[in-house]
Amino acid sequence: MKTMKDALRILCGLVSAILPLLAWAGFDEALKSYQARDYTTARAEAASAAEAGDARASLLLGVMVQAGQGGAVDAEQAVAHFEKAARGGVVGAYSKLAQAYSRGAGVAKDRDKAIGYARKAASLGDPEGTFFLSVLLTNEYLSYMNANGKPDDARYFQLAKRPLSERMIDTEAQDALYWSADKGFQMAVYMLALKAAATTGDGNRKRMLGLAEKLGASAPAALQNYVKVARHMDSLGDSYTSPQLFIDTQMMQTVAGTIKTCGVRESRDEKTPMAKLVGTRISKPVSGAVYLPSRIPGYEKAYLMAGQWEEEWTYTGCERTAAVTIKFVADGFGGAHMLSEQSGKDIPGISGRGGAK
Repeated sequence: MKTMKDALRILCGLVSAILPLLAWAGFDEALKSYQARDYTTARAEAASAAEAGDARASLLLGVMVQAGQGGAVDAEQAVAHFEKAARGGVVGAYSKLAQAYSRGAGVAKDRDKAIGYARKAASLGDPEGTFFLSVLLTNEYLSYMNANGKPDDARYFQLAKRPLSERMIDTEAQDALYWSADKGFQMAVYMLALKAAATTGDGNRKRMLGLAEKLGASAPAALQNYVKVARHMDSLGDSYTSPQLFIDTQMMQTVAGTIKTCGVRESRDEKTPMAKLVGTRISKPVSGAVYLPSRIPGYEKAYLMAGQWEEEWTYTGCERTAAVTIKFVADGFGGAHMLSEQSGKDIPGISGRGGAK
């Protein structure tokens, strides 16, 4: 009898040891089928491996069920698979749960749960989840777009005037983006490149060019246009402006340059060509600088909140050369106000807007 019990104990032990290995093999097969785009086979294999207890297979199965790959779409079942994967310790499952609760896909929409799952993903070092945390925080707390997707100036300036003590969400959102981009998550790289192009801060132009180079041919048209502007800026000389601020400033200051080179009367003549910008230099460096705090090395001065500086932009026109002095003041949300020499009036941060949208 003792011999029979010992044999059964050994057999149970072997079964317990073999089952995880079978589940592991089942997941590998499911992944291979998925990568080969044989979704029907992959879904069946993932379901079998998930049933055998492989949490990774639960995540893969959830992805396929959510997208309708290899079978019907079932948002509720997808969430159930993601929850099972999360209980099994699969890091990527938390990002999927965050996205589900954010959209209300298969579950009731719940902002707090979405942010909670995204923060969990970030705490576990998941680049996708960390990027989604940045997106969530930005959309929920830092967006200045109205219900029609248009910029709301009142909302922008309300966000811009907040004191540093009320910027914890800003820092968390920015740091999540910085970190996920540094880890190479492509959507984060693209988003950070665009933000660097529109945000005033130390080294942002160089940072944007580096990120665009990483993206290569996959860089979208908007970013490619910023790259052209940045390289043009490099050819002109020194400027602390972001590419977006440079574009907006150039549009306004070309008139001032034309008046200074051609005179008021000539500048009003439609036949008089607009003056050409031929050089830029920082005549007074940034003073009174306050930067949005960051815990990510290398980004401590990537977001100028307060401070001012002056630049001298040189124009040629009507066979004359003249310099236009421009004073910039950080607007508190990544952009800047500029003092137009032509009008002597402050042009607010509708130009060169930075920050989140």
